[in-house]
Amino acid sequence: MALWPSLLSKTSSVLVFGFVALNCFVGDRFGSHALGLPPLLPLHEVQILQNLSDKLNISNWGTIDQNSCAKAEWWNQTIDDKTHSIVQCNCTFENGSVCHVTSISVKGFNLNGVLPEELGDLPQLLEIDLTRNYIRGTIPPRLGQLPKLKILSLIVNRLTGPIPPEIGNITTLEELVLEDNLLGGSLPPDLGNLTSLRRLVLSANNFTGTIPETLGNLKSLTQFSIDGSELSGKIPEFIGYWINITTL
Repeated sequence: MALWPSLLSKTSSVLVFGFVALNCFVGDRFGSHALGLPPLLPLHEVQILQNLSDKLNISNWGTIDQNSCAKAEWWNQTIDDKTHSIVQCNCTFENGSVCHVTSISVKGFNLNGVLPEELGDLPQLLEIDLTRNYIRGTIPPRLGQLPKLKILSLIVNRLTGPIPPEIGNITTLEELVLEDNLLGGSLPPDLGNLTSLRRLVLSANNFTGTIPETLGNLKSLTQFSIDGSELSGKIPEFIGYWINITTL
């Protein structure tokens, strides 16, 4: 009879271990989405987005929380063809339990803050489009650490300073559109690293110096515009080798 307490204790331990193991397997294999829970933004991403809202003076996003990807008023406010606020998420991470922001497009909303460096801390971003606002300050070098960004459009704002060389690190970039700002200085040779670039639109700024020879590497370009600056030197010969160019 003395064996019963010991046997019961071992049986209980096995049952507890089995329950914990099964629970971990279910959580890892199927994710919280399979358990009926909505996919959530990570807390650190919520804080980043709140900082963006504060620095850009975005009033229409409202309260940002882990469920914001499911809020229609947050991800799609369209007024007309030139004015909208759209934030898109991908909620397929970790078996459908985690969301990450992939696109921030706030066009024509009269944003009057500074361009936040925290944008560079959203690693799943594919698009940043802040066209036709009053954003001031400089382009943050930290944007150069975005590993998947395809579109960076900051047309018609009040940005100053040079294009950071770090932008040349975004080798996935397909569109770099900075027209009609107050940008200046020399064009960084690092832009020649953007071999996936299709559109490079830099018109109506205050750039000086010459067009770097490294831009000859941009064989995928279909549009190149840089009129309205104070560039010097002759037209580079390598432009003749841009076989895909349609707008120059």
